[in-house]
Amino acid sequence: MKIKINMLFLSIGIVLSVISKLLQFAYQAKIGDLIVLPAAVFFVLAILHSLNDFKALYLTPQGASQANIMATLACGAVVSFQIMMILIIGNNNQLGFFFVVPFIAMGAFFVYLWFQIIVKPKG
Repeated sequence: MKIKINMLFLSIGIVLSVISKLLQFAYQAKIGDLIVLPAAVFFVLAILHSLNDFKALYLTPQGASQANIMATLACGAVVSFQIMMILIIGNNNQLGFFFVVPFIAMGAFFVYLWFQIIVKPKG
């Protein structure tokens, strides 16, 4: 039985998310806030590895490198967003607004690469 990588990432993300919420709400532990970060990363990786165009990048050495860069940018953007929300909403700390810069920068660069590497060659 061969397990798909996206299903593995999704399963890990769900388990980490449940553990995070359990720690946050049942035990009032701040570590639950931190466990949300890897959960978000695994959810992003699950989504990316569910897309056929993204998976096709791994067939060539150049494409694998590009796919890894794109995945890193997407995960970085989501982690920046999560940290921003944890600080602003969860802890009422206005320093969280500084994380909007890496969120927008990494998200924009990811979108740019997506259109340059995946969309443009098709059209």
